[in-house]
Amino acid sequence: MFSHLLLCTHGSAGAILAEDLVCTDIVVRNPDLAVTVLTVVNEDWRHMTGDDWLNTSCVRKTFLTLVDDTLAREIEEEWQRLRATHPVAEDFGFRKTMGPVAETIAATARDLDCDLIVMGPFQKKHTKGLKARMTNKELHPLLPCPLLIAPQRGV
Repeated sequence: MFSHLLLCTHGSAGAILAEDLVCTDIVVRNPDLAVTVLTVVNEDWRHMTGDDWLNTSCVRKTFLTLVDDTLAREIEEEWQRLRATHPVAEDFGFRKTMGPVAETIAATARDLDCDLIVMGPFQKKHTKGLKARMTNKELHPLLPCPLLIAPQRGV
């Protein structure tokens, strides 16, 4: 039924529910399904300002490089966790993209010609994972294909 699935994840408890759903149910039922794992880094962090570290462009560039490297390392660790937890994920494609979260998810799904997007359910603040938030109102009008929200455990 589906040929290419976009799995949106960033390490939160909700995102891990989506990973589990894709790896233990959807892919098992559809072994020929192509899966791309997408982690979106919200571009807003680049707009951080403060007199204490913005004294020179060199300091700003050093700081941005440090944050980029830290984010890349943390995302790769999450992807390694996914591969270790679900060996089927070795066959997945992986993408890290920076941008507005809702727009980036929709654009990536469109660019890859995905016919299903899977993501985790809403999680309360202060959970592990990237902290960017989006609303249904932002995402739904942009969707180029169906969206499946992994259910909470025990529901």
